Amino acid sequence: MPVNRGEKLSPQSIGSDDAGIMAAVAAQMQSSWEKKRKEKEAKFMHNAKAEIDKCISSRLEEYSVAIADLNTAYDKFVFEYAQVDDRIRKLWLDLQQEQQYLLIMSEKKHKAMLDQDREREKGQVKGMAMAKKAVGDFGNLISSLEER
Repeated sequence: MPVNRGEKLSPQSIGSDDAGIMAAVAAQMQSSWEKKRKEKEAKFMHNAKAEIDKCISSRLEEYSVAIADLNTAYDKFVFEYAQVDDRIRKLWLDLQQEQQYLLIMSEKKHKAMLDQDREREKGQVKGMAMAKKAVGDFGNLISSLEER
């Protein structure tokens, strides 16, 4: 409100004008403080959100790297396990083939032994028959010599 210098103002009107101005200044200052507070809060929230997003992004990247490492290790394990399993299976197959070979060889050996036993038995029977004949011939010879 413009103040006219030529007029004399009453002390009451000066006080009310000062109180109004003071109230207006106080309201403007409070409004300014509120605005600055809101701006600070908004800036803080923006910075906090940016920091949280940065942390989350970092953790997501670490998580992705860890998962990739785990998958790589698991794939390596599965591949090596399959290789070992294949070697074990091959050893079992080799063992089975060797057992079959040994079974065939033992059957051949058994058959050969039986054949040799039969041949030896035939030879022994022949030898015993020859010995018996020789003993009989010798006995006949002795008998014939005794008769004379």
